[in-house]
Amino acid sequence: MNQSLFIFALENMRSSDWEHFEELSSRFLASDFPELRTMANPSGDGGRDSELFSSEGNRSVVIQYSVAIDWNKKIDRTLNRIKETNQSVRVLIYVTNKKIGAGGDKIKSKCMSEGVSLDIRDISWFSERMNLDDNKYYAANEFCNIVALPLLEGQKIIETSRPSLTTIESKAALVYLAMQWEDEQTDKGLSKVTYEALVLAALRSTNSDNRLSRSDIHRTIFSYLTSTKEKEIEAQVDGALRRLTRRKIRHWQADDEFCLTHEEVVRLRERLAETKNQEKEFLEEVEQLLKREMKDKSTVSESVFESFIDRILRILDDFLLKTGEAFAVSVASGEVCFIDRNILYNAVYSDISKYPEPTDSLETFPDIALNVIARITTSKNTYVISHLRKISDSYTLFSFLRETPDVQRATKKIFGHGKIWLDTTIILPVLAEYFCGEDDPRRYTSAVSSLISAGVELRITTGVIQEVLHHILISIKCSTYIPREWKGRIPFLYYHYIQAGYNPSSFGAAVENFRGNERPEEDICEYLQSQHGIIIESLDDASREVDDDLRHAVERLWREAHDVRRSSSDESSGSGETTEILIRHDVESYLGIIALRKKENASELGYKNWWLTTDSLAWKIKTILKKEVATETSSPLMSLDFLLNSLSFGPARSKFDRTHEQLLPVLLDVDFSVHYPVELLELADRIRKENEGSPDRLIKRKIRDACDQMKGKYGELTRSVDQT
Repeated sequence: MNQSLFIFALENMRSSDWEHFEELSSRFLASDFPELRTMANPSGDGGRDSELFSSEGNRSVVIQYSVAIDWNKKIDRTLNRIKETNQSVRVLIYVTNKKIGAGGDKIKSKCMSEGVSLDIRDISWFSERMNLDDNKYYAANEFCNIVALPLLEGQKIIETSRPSLTTIESKAALVYLAMQWEDEQTDKGLSKVTYEALVLAALRSTNSDNRLSRSDIHRTIFSYLTSTKEKEIEAQVDGALRRLTRRKIRHWQADDEFCLTHEEVVRLRERLAETKNQEKEFLEEVEQLLKREMKDKSTVSESVFESFIDRILRILDDFLLKTGEAFAVSVASGEVCFIDRNILYNAVYSDISKYPEPTDSLETFPDIALNVIARITTSKNTYVISHLRKISDSYTLFSFLRETPDVQRATKKIFGHGKIWLDTTIILPVLAEYFCGEDDPRRYTSAVSSLISAGVELRITTGVIQEVLHHILISIKCSTYIPREWKGRIPFLYYHYIQAGYNPSSFGAAVENFRGNERPEEDICEYLQSQHGIIIESLDDASREVDDDLRHAVERLWREAHDVRRSSSDESSGSGETTEILIRHDVESYLGIIALRKKENASELGYKNWWLTTDSLAWKIKTILKKEVATETSSPLMSLDFLLNSLSFGPARSKFDRTHEQLLPVLLDVDFSVHYPVELLELADRIRKENEGSPDRLIKRKIRDACDQMKGKYGELTRSVDQT
């Protein structure tokens, strides 16, 4: 028995299991307190469940076992009861299956003020001591057999998982895909990983007395895979059965029937418990973020809060399913997909449509949900991020299976190495993350680092360097203005600097980390190369090698797109000269990579040269160009989300260990407050003045917290607009 199974039993026990919990607690305490007397009974216990007698007969220490959800109120009532019935008590040991930790500090202080020392022994106390001696180990084992095994051997855990799927078998397939994906080495073939997981899922309830025939296993897996190539699926399933026989399953050859080995039953049971523990921790994070979003809404009932939790979990699940499907379909069709925010918006409103409520509580829900999801996908908790990535990967694998029986063959055409030219929309976030706190996630920096580790060569053009330097100059200019005098949006880099809590007057000095005043282009090139492995390389000559029709069409479409953007923007910096420079740089990157590809012999996804950008204009132009220009030239565009998925499922996956892969960000462009309003400058300025003389660390924290609150406002601040 492992620790995860014990934690699962403690977290999922029912109130009716109180007697089993009392026995467990008594046995854990017995080695420390041999004179322990158990006194609990269903009719009442006088404020205590057990009592520890002193040798003189004075009851100075009392022990209470409790499975109460509201432990704070329970301790408070117990304290009052003790004061009424036994004022000689000096120590209260509160034993619970709940997670309390530092949350109990306040009630400890209250107890101390009443003359009672409170010793809280929560779920961590149990899990950390289960292996200290045989008595505790056997007590924990018996408790798990009584409480955990009935839950794990039934279907309820599977039924409540993955709300985007409907059948029990498809849900089981997803759960087992996630566990198998987490367990296997990254150099193992994808088809082997997926079909072995499907076979284990089909056999999950089997033993030597309850076996499944080969045809039953085929039929179970056919029930949720929509591919019509049943013969290919049969061959893959039979291959998985051969590989797993004797290692994880037993084959009864006379009847051609199969079942899991006892060892595999135990292993899968423990892995399922670990998975549910991870989901519980993930749920707790979502609950905390939702409470933070709704802290000003004191009138919201508990039922509405629970409803919002369920909705957010369904929306996130549906979004991960949709993005997994989009990636699988794009690989199967040989065309890079662009995951935009509309998929997430649609998931929000689709859930409201499917599950309407006869109240006005849903009026602010879309903004609340988007903010919570944005924060959950940028969590500092590595367990939360890895859990999200695991769900995302399992949905992607499941989607691949529905597209083609041979997942390995489908993903082989994804490029494994080559050159990727980074657009300004990638470089600016990388620079902005320089201002992050030590514990803050650097998602773009992590993505760039992962690409380098995968053997991808990262490049930028002189045009990108010039755009970045221009942006820095605009940011410096903004930093010199009184907040109310600046017109338009706050420049991206300066926004993140202010949001991190830094002093505006120091911005000019801060960006000297990127470039100096004498040779700024050389400085920033050196910084990007030394810190991130990004090298400058020109595409100017290559961009002149394309035919005139394509050149003219691309130039015209970029000019039209920039004109539309400038006419709808309130930024004073968008002069005609600046726009022409941007157009020239975009055209150079777009056409230069197309020209380089003429020297390659590859399929759409197998090209070695790509342009990585999050600029929505580029993706709109791609669509228009495909309709207008009769050419077989493939698009040079690569999306960041597609690229990260390629690292997980393409040829480069063998270069990562599973831990590294699981920490890849699931979604990067998730900040739904990208207007960068000038009010943020005023807010930061006011907080800095109000706290003048305080430690800089404190001021930074207050500004960061205030900015987070502003970003959480509902309405216009959470409406999405282009950053570029």
